[in-house]
Amino acid sequence: MFDHGLEIVARPDLPAIVARWQREISAAELQQGYQAILAMADECQCGRWLLDLRRRNELATPEIDAWMQTFFLPQLRDRYAEPARLAFLVSPLRAAQTASAAPAPAALDAAPGTHILTASFTDEAAAYRWLAR
Repeated sequence: MFDHGLEIVARPDLPAIVARWQREISAAELQQGYQAILAMADECQCGRWLLDLRRRNELATPEIDAWMQTFFLPQLRDRYAEPARLAFLVSPLRAAQTASAAPAPAALDAAPGTHILTASFTDEAAAYRWLAR
């Protein structure tokens, strides 16, 4: 599936949903893209996602962070048989730029019972290993 500046592929061999943004996108496209990922994940009953952000250069805005925290991520709680795992694949430059400020989704890692685990990676193989746990 390719829409919203996003390519989404179900990988039952991993198992994971792999979503790769192909260009810079608007906030509306980002939200539509996450909803499209969620629809495919529900269809496959797969709560393990590799979200490839390497082709997107913009940093998250406070509005997008708020949308993720208050609207999108809460939808993932207890949605799948196992905790949802979201691996964010970022460029080394972006990782260095955001090292001082924790991304909004990471806050859910420490909250007991949230049923959502997130991590950021600069290496795709490491992200797949983490998703497979």
